Amino acid sequence: MAQTIEENVQRLLDEKGWTIYQLGKKSEVSLTVLYGLGSKRQGPRVETLIKLADTFGVTLDELVRGKGEFGCQPPI
Repeated sequence: MAQTIEENVQRLLDEKGWTIYQLGKKSEVSLTVLYGLGSKRQGPRVETLIKLADTFGVTLDELVRGKGEFGCQPPI
């Protein structure tokens, strides 16, 4: 099962050695939004996901699904 976006953001922060404050400055996403990534019932807006993926230098797929979770699932 794919990790949550919040977990993926934390993993990418750790890989880059960044703080959440640095991510906010680099991505121009507010700290309020970043701290709320895992708490929103509907999840983050697409525009936020694009900014974060661009800042980290990853695809939206990696940001949302996680590393190694690419591609379609086989039919059941």
